[in-house]
Amino acid sequence: MQPSTAEKERPKETQYLTKVYGVLRKHKGFMTNYPGSGTLSNTEEEVRLRKQYASERAIFEKIAKNEVTAFACGLALSALVFTSVRYAPRYLAVKIGGKEKERALKEADEISRKSNTRWIQQTFAFLVESSFGAWAGWRGYNIISSQNVDSYELIGKIPLCAGRSVTSDTICSDWVAVVHNEIQPEFWQNLDAKDGEKKLNDQRKWKAIRDFADNCVKRKAYENSYRKERGLSSNVPIELPDDVPQDILLSLQNANKK
Repeated sequence: MQPSTAEKERPKETQYLTKVYGVLRKHKGFMTNYPGSGTLSNTEEEVRLRKQYASERAIFEKIAKNEVTAFACGLALSALVFTSVRYAPRYLAVKIGGKEKERALKEADEISRKSNTRWIQQTFAFLVESSFGAWAGWRGYNIISSQNVDSYELIGKIPLCAGRSVTSDTICSDWVAVVHNEIQPEFWQNLDAKDGEKKLNDQRKWKAIRDFADNCVKRKAYENSYRKERGLSSNVPIELPDDVPQDILLSLQNANKK
């Protein structure tokens, strides 16, 4: 049986993800001078900018809170694993072997100390234990962070926020070009599999990537409609009074038919 076009596109997941990351690398400094975060925070201009970008900033704060929680859990796991690997074996040995085992361990430590090899053993053990603890903490953070559905959903909805969006203004054009034009439509069939099978390595990440692009299109359409209603030129920045409606494309399409 010949593989479907969607199956042929599946091995390109890493290649396509590299293209998406390329957009982020291109605009990696766009958050450095975030509007409304200047040192003169009480000036009229800074207050106005903070108000314009308040909705987007609130989303970033929620995402950051989720990441801090994941990092804290990873840090706690790292400490737990390090402590367990470092002290648990000796504790269990003494607990099971009793006084005789404890005496034997102390004698072994004393022999190592006198032969001047104890520091080598301790240094090597510390390196192994700390490395394993750090690895466990990093894995724990990655697992918790990647399973945080709320963060992925928030990222995908950034272009829909009210007010202005520096993220949308900066990367939407390149993001849509990659997701809608450079990634083949057949690839997305792997994300929309009706049999419930996970055919991509990170379903949540890819859904957020596509949602972000789709919502960029919705924001642009809503902004253009807003400008047209008020007779504004196409290059005038728009501060949306409310969130972009999810059905904006359908609403505009129906309005044009009338």
